[in-house]
Amino acid sequence: MGDDDLGRGVAVRLSGLCLTPAGRPADKLICSDAVRGGLFVDLALAGRIESDDESIVLDERPTGWAPADRLLAAVAVEPERSLDDWLGERRLGFRDVVDANVASGRWRPRGGLAWRRRFADGAADVTAADLRRRWPWPDGTGSPQDAAVTAIALAAGLLDREHGWSTPPAEALVAATAPADWLCAVVVEHLRAAAVRYAGETYGTAPF
Repeated sequence: MGDDDLGRGVAVRLSGLCLTPAGRPADKLICSDAVRGGLFVDLALAGRIESDDESIVLDERPTGWAPADRLLAAVAVEPERSLDDWLGERRLGFRDVVDANVASGRWRPRGGLAWRRRFADGAADVTAADLRRRWPWPDGTGSPQDAAVTAIALAAGLLDREHGWSTPPAEALVAATAPADWLCAVVVEHLRAAAVRYAGETYGTAPF
């Protein structure tokens, strides 16, 4: 996966799973966590974030895709922050990807007030396929990006739109996200903890 694919990557596909049937971005904080985690995985798949024995190695050159570039720039300014801390950084994530989806034409605005905007998903077929996808793949095939979308969506409860139940993805599914498997594992653990923390709490939802 290269920089040219970021606008069709894990974060964008996860944002489609966070769009309600009415066309509104879901007002659950777990959606922002999931999309933000997808951004990190996208960067890892693009070779922009790697891990060595002691730290995370960042290639901060612009990718040309606004959400990824904003994230890279922010991490470069505060390299001392942990990855788990960045995964909970609410100033970055879902809103950035929504704006990028509109700018690229992937989502088409359908009106609504600024904080309750509605959209038509121009890639509804991709979103529908992601909702149906289960591990192991029936045909035995699937890309690292497919695996990342499914693993993160399971951990965030995005594949159960009625209840939003978080499900631990299989270790083999996370491993199938290689070369981003090390980062996807961290994202999954963050989301599992966040799902428990948000459940039943008043700050588990927020207006988009």
